[in-house]
This record gives sequence, structure tokens and C-alpha cells, in this order.
Amino acid sequence: MTQTTNNSEPSIATRASSFSARLQPITQRIPLCLTLCIILFIVAMCFNLYRLGVPGIWFDEAFSVELARQPFPLLWHIIFGPEPNMELYYLFLHFWLNLTASLGLHATEFVVRLPSAVFAALSTVVIFLLGQRFIGTSAGFVGAGLYLLNDLQLVYAQQTRAYSLQLLLICIAWYALLAAFNSRSRPGRWWVCYSVATTLAIYTHLFSALILLAQLCAIGLLLLLPGERRRMMGQLRNFIGSLVFIGILSLPMALVSRHGSKTGWLSIPHPHDIYQLFLTISANSTIYLLLFFAFCALGLFMTIIYALPAGRTYLKRYEFVTEKHTLEGFLPIALALLCWLVVPIVASYGISQTPTRLFSSRYLVTIVPPLCLLVGLGIATLRWRAIQAGLIVILLLLAVRYVPLYYQNAQVEDWNSAAHWLEQHYQTNDGLVCYDNDVQQGCQISVEYYLQAYPTAAQFTTDSPGAFSWANFGPVDPKAGSGAAVDPTALAQYGAKHPRIFFIVGRVPDAASAAREKAAQQWLDSHYHFVNQIVTRTVTVRLYTT
Repeated sequence: MTQTTNNSEPSIATRASSFSARLQPITQRIPLCLTLCIILFIVAMCFNLYRLGVPGIWFDEAFSVELARQPFPLLWHIIFGPEPNMELYYLFLHFWLNLTASLGLHATEFVVRLPSAVFAALSTVVIFLLGQRFIGTSAGFVGAGLYLLNDLQLVYAQQTRAYSLQLLLICIAWYALLAAFNSRSRPGRWWVCYSVATTLAIYTHLFSALILLAQLCAIGLLLLLPGERRRMMGQLRNFIGSLVFIGILSLPMALVSRHGSKTGWLSIPHPHDIYQLFLTISANSTIYLLLFFAFCALGLFMTIIYALPAGRTYLKRYEFVTEKHTLEGFLPIALALLCWLVVPIVASYGISQTPTRLFSSRYLVTIVPPLCLLVGLGIATLRWRAIQAGLIVILLLLAVRYVPLYYQNAQVEDWNSAAHWLEQHYQTNDGLVCYDNDVQQGCQISVEYYLQAYPTAAQFTTDSPGAFSWANFGPVDPKAGSGAAVDPTALAQYGAKHPRIFFIVGRVPDAASAAREKAAQQWLDSHYHFVNQIVTRTVTVRLYTT
């Protein structure tokens, strides 16, 4: 009997072809934009997570954690009272610490810094989307790549402070603002996004108000362009409404922050400080800084020249551009980025000539995104793809070269060595005295962070001379002040209660305080028995038996 072939069964080759068609490469199914977003986020997270928990916490970070650790009513009282800046971040950190504690995680350096790393990586994605939508994919990729590799940005991507969250919200606000003016359908969602992101940015850091000023300048400048004015007038009412909405929601922050400046530690800036700011952003490399300026200047020059009829004719005549390669749509985004870059510098410089000081690289990290995107704009104005690709590779390789310098210098202050030494030598009923405990110096705050993050029996007691109190937002005894920690009478009374005393000194602000500390140390040396000590560049801990 002969067997017949069942023609209804597909052949092996047919089944394989069908299976292969269903398993197309991921890159063919996922849009290029989404693929690049995922890649940029992963790469940014790799840089942000690398050695995240290695550098020790410094005072500003310890202040963030210890404030956020307070009971919610006390935290609310402080952030809407004596410490109004970074309100949103402190609230977020409070709930983050509660969440991690419920999972059994201590507030180690890695844990408390992780949100900042995530916020910074998300900012990278938003910067790419901003450049990709309004300039082009190559410009967005360059801007995001330079941003995630930027030295100053990495500093705050790995610190327990509000700056990375602020940057994320600012970037979202700029994207939503520009999208709202360019949206042909349903612009309302972008206006809501813009209003919410800007309000949250102001509650995250007060310096965001200067970014709002930059946005006002950008829209005012664009309204001077005839072509843009006709297109933007339809959305002007929505923009004004958004500003009113932002103003009303930001009013509580404005009211609690009007009681004088807390930035007196900043000096009055001079013209040289502007150059130093850009040098800091450029990893202290003059060559890198010159390349930044060169590509920014190229992008602005080509865009402005092309906007002029004579300039457009000239560029086409000498084949700098072609009919297919047009720069016509670049002018609005170029002016917006320029305002984002320049206005915060000029405004903070001018304000800082008064007692309110705002000119600082930590606040002006907000200009890193437009600077990186303007570099991307400069490359995008070139018509030759091969030259574009070569310049992108050179810029990114140069940026990568300076990244290790950041990790080598990421340690700001060294509290961890001394705190761990203290915990190792601590015995039951030992006493801890910390100086200077002024809210701006925070000796006890920094040490207490480590006593909580790596818990042992060591702890501060309320009767410690000059002890810090969050309830008072200052010393436990306001009359004695933090100076009680170097008062021989207070030290003698405290020594009578404890067999041993750890005398901790850190962040002494001035020569007068240093003299008081030295006198207290001499008194301890003459009245008690010195046992051992640890000295770091930030803090000294001396152990005495009483």
C-alpha cells in the first residue's frame, strides 16, 4: 500500500517561515524613539548606580535624611516654617524611608541616594525626547548623552538632595510648554502637565522660580517673531491661565519663604565666577569647555543666519544647507534653549549682589540640559551625516574620559570613618558630645545619621551638652545653645554621669569657634584621661575616661 501525502499539513519550511515572521527582531517592532529611550535610561542608571553607596554621606545629605526621618507632623511644621526650601523632596524622602524601613532596609548611603539616581536617569530620557521632537533624533541623542555623562549632573544624581528631582520636573515642564504651543490637537493635556510640573518644581526647589522667569522670557521673545506670533496667539490665553494657576498653588511656598535668606554662606559673585561655573560644568577642562561653546555658537549662528533671507540664500549658495536640509524650524527651540541657559545665570548673578545669594553651581545645575541640547543643535545644523556622526563620537568619547574624575572625587566629607570608629569603641552608658551643632554645621546630625543607618547601642542623649533638637530646630537648651558642648561646667556635669565621653568636633565654622573648641579640649585633657582618637579631614573624635 502506498502512502499519500496530506496536503492540508503545512510543510516544515512553511511552519519555520511563519514562526520566523512572528518572531521579528525587537528593533523592527519597537519604534526607534522608544528603543533609544530605553537604552539611554539603562546607560544613565549604570553611571548613576556605579559606586552609589561608596562615598560617605556629607552634612547636607545627612540633614535631608534626618529631617525626613522625623514624625510627619514635626516634618510638616519644619518645612512650612524654618526650612521651607525643598519641601516636596523632604516629603517624598519621608515616605521613601518609611517604605524601605517596612521592607527591613536600613537607610544606608545606597538606599537614601537611589531615588536621586532614578530621577536623573528619567531626566536623561526627557532631554532626549525634548531634543528629538523639536530638533531631531541626533540632537536629542547628543544632548541626552552629554547630560548623563556630565560631571556636575552626576554629582546630584548621587546625592540625597532635591536637585535631580528638580531637574526632572523642569525638563518635563519645558517639554510640556513647548508641546502645548505646538500641539494641533488636545493642547489642554500639555497645559495641565506644564502647570503641575512647574508647581512641583517650585516646591522641590525655590530656584525653579528663575526657570519660570526664563520661560516667560522665551515666550515673550518668540512672540516677537511674526511667524511664531500668529501661531502662538491662540494658546496665549492658556499660557496666562497656567501662570495664574501656578502662582496660586505656589503661594504657600512664597509666604513661608519670605522671611529672609539662608544663603549667606555664598559670596557675592564676580564676572570670573561665570567662567568658573562653565568650567565646573565642563569637568574643569578648558578644551571640553571650548567645544561646548563652539557647538553652541555654531547652532545659534546657523539658525539665526538661516532665519534671514540674505543669510538663507548665502547658506544655500555655498551648499551649507540644501532644500531637503532646512533649519527653518530650529529658531524657536534655539531661542527657548538660549533663554533657559542665560536667564537663570543673569538673574541669579544680579540677585546675588544683594543679601540674597543664589549664584552657585548647585543651583545652576539647572542650565546643564539646555547647554547639552544647544551642543546637539550645533551638530544638527550640519548637513553632512558622516561629519555629524564623527563629531558625536568624538564628543561622547571626550565626555566619557572625564567621568572617572568625578568618581575619584565624589567623597565630599568623611563622617563615616569616624562614626564607624565610634560605634566600634562604644560601651554601655558612654556619653557623646558633639560640636558644632549649629543648624548650618550639624555635627550631631551627621554623626546621628550613621548611628541610625548602621544601628548599635551608641546614641546621643538629650542631656548631652549642646545637643541638637529637631523639635526646637536647634539646641535642646536654646539658652545654652550649641556652645554648651565646649563649656567646661556643662562638660563636668555631663562627665559625672558617664564613665567615658566621646568628644566629637566637626565643621567648626570660624576661628572664634575653633578657639573655643581648643580650650574645651585642653580642659578635657587636664581633667580626664585621654584614651584614643580618630582624625579625618572632616571630624575628630577623642575618647576620654572620666
